[in-house]
Amino acid sequence: MIRKLFIISLIWALLILILCAIPGGSLPRVSFFNIPNFDKYVHAGLYFPLAFFLCAEFDLTKKTIFQLSGPLLTMLIVAFYGGLIEILQDKLFINRSAELMDFFADLIGGLAGLTIYYLFFRPFFHKLLDRKKQLPD
Repeated sequence: MIRKLFIISLIWALLILILCAIPGGSLPRVSFFNIPNFDKYVHAGLYFPLAFFLCAEFDLTKKTIFQLSGPLLTMLIVAFYGGLIEILQDKLFINRSAELMDFFADLIGGLAGLTIYYLFFRPFFHKLLDRKKQLPD
């Protein structure tokens, strides 16, 4: 299960990179999304699953150091990756720009993913892992 979570995290990180690399002029303009700062919700929504799966991955590993430092490592990865994407948007991607508020939205999405995992899903994942250990090989 751990390897699956790692692969899901990598795929999701790649999806974030692809979506954030789309040239600014190619982004759809949908009129029913007249929600102020809608792009910030999108940023938070993109980083929520990344943090969720990273946190689960660290929590379910057999190495105690990763279990204990999982929330900190998760947020460091989210912060580093969010910052890197913003720098790439400013320096490399076409018609994109870096915004500090996007970075903060990334962090908020990461914190939300981490919080939801620990508050609601951690017991479920641990029960699932315990059942898997009890099954005969």
